[in-house]
Amino acid sequence: MDRFDNILQEEIEGYDGELKDLLSQAPAFYRMMTRLLGDSQLPRSMWQMVIASIAYFILPTDVIPEETQGPRGYIDDVFLCAMVADRIRQETGSWTILENNWDGSVPLGPLVEEILSRELELLGQSREDLLQYVGFDELESLK
Repeated sequence: MDRFDNILQEEIEGYDGELKDLLSQAPAFYRMMTRLLGDSQLPRSMWQMVIASIAYFILPTDVIPEETQGPRGYIDDVFLCAMVADRIRQETGSWTILENNWDGSVPLGPLVEEILSRELELLGQSREDLLQYVGFDELESLK
């Protein structure tokens, strides 16, 4: 059986549409989140957020569903991972733990900052729906 990140990579590889550059990093975000669970440096207070971001990738129906949107439907998954990564950076005071678990093709810090700065463009008015869907109402403070 294929690992989910391999399936995700296959789904996104042929995509040549809107937000291609950001979406191409989706498998790396997924792998980073799964690796963080095995990292002893991850603060326990972040475990639930990391687990929820992993689960959100796998859910068949979410706020921007892949079933109807194709690969562009992963933008909410990527956004959620960027929010969680930023929260971890805030909690730990650095990018170190995140960078140690990142294998994306672009530097993580600037990518997370770009994603978060493009919130309205990426999610429209769906941010609140996303946070409620995963039970992350406490992430509102990241806005």
